Amino acid sequence: MAFKGTTTRSHRDITVAVEDLGGSINAYTSHYATAYYSTLPAEHRAFAIKIVADIVQNPTFPETELEKEKLVIAQEIAMYEDIPESVLERKMYGALFRGGLSHDIAGDAENVLAMTRTGLIKFYQEHYSAKDAVLVISGGGLEDPKRVLLELEESFGGWARKDVPQYEPSSFTPGLLHVQKNDLSHTYFKLIWPSVPAVTRDSTNVMDLFLTVLGHGFGSRLFQEVREKRGLVYGIGAGMMAMEDVGIASIDAQTDRTKMDETVRTVAELCGQIKNGATPISPEELARAKEMIKGALRMGLVTPVRRADYFATRTIQFGGIDDLKKNVDLIDGITLEQVAAAASEMFSQKPSIVTLGTERELPLTEWQGLFI
Repeated sequence: MAFKGTTTRSHRDITVAVEDLGGSINAYTSHYATAYYSTLPAEHRAFAIKIVADIVQNPTFPETELEKEKLVIAQEIAMYEDIPESVLERKMYGALFRGGLSHDIAGDAENVLAMTRTGLIKFYQEHYSAKDAVLVISGGGLEDPKRVLLELEESFGGWARKDVPQYEPSSFTPGLLHVQKNDLSHTYFKLIWPSVPAVTRDSTNVMDLFLTVLGHGFGSRLFQEVREKRGLVYGIGAGMMAMEDVGIASIDAQTDRTKMDETVRTVAELCGQIKNGATPISPEELARAKEMIKGALRMGLVTPVRRADYFATRTIQFGGIDDLKKNVDLIDGITLEQVAAAASEMFSQKPSIVTLGTERELPLTEWQGLFI
């Protein structure tokens, strides 16, 4: 709704005006932040700053636009119900988390359709503050930082700095959940372990390295064993999510329902071999994982948009801009013993399991017991 008009601009004055200069403007919401951004050629930097400043400081939330937008968002929510991975992800958050992370980002259609302009304005007034915002500008045309800072001050300097409500802390609660969905050709599953939160910049590096060895890319153990050697799945991988108060590690895959049991048992066997030391992480695997993570870090900063997003996120989480060289050095300094300890700690706990398929029920308790 912030794009639907401000005190000085109509919806068209915002979106079409940006496109007329060869740029784009958009926003997104995650569990921890809402971001507004505009990308324009460098010579239009001042306009990009002004348009974003106007959107976040002076939205009017027109009643007629709100009614239309509610219908659009309700359609978007329905669309995500057609995407199995999205359904599984949202069901996982609802089932295994308590606090802020248990809430779906988009909400449900019933609540969206019940929203009022008065409620929207109240939320905006309570939660939008310069004190709780991070502003990042990235790209070309920044050779004169004094001039850039002056432009930023002109556009954002009057934004009130007030306290905002604190977010609702989250916690992880182990569990088992199967969701039946009859219009699927495959069964989807997630194995989830509690993991390290993002307390410091380097707090997740060791676990990230282990999960890269386990399930990131074609050369990972999971892909090679479950996909390439046994042909049980089309895709399988491992990853992590780390917030400042909670973190999880997960293995995700989808397979034909007739191969589901064999797939889970194969994954459990592979995890057990790592846990008991039968197939320890090798120096070559660790070296590969380090290069993959460092490469992703560097390549993730190639474009101005991705740089801005990265540094904004890290500032929100840790209070300042990263030293890239220090980050790389920290990754290079991680040892096999540290990675082995992280793997042992992860696999010392039973995973939670969330599945999605046409089946009425699945033997989740039995499968969970395979990982002990």
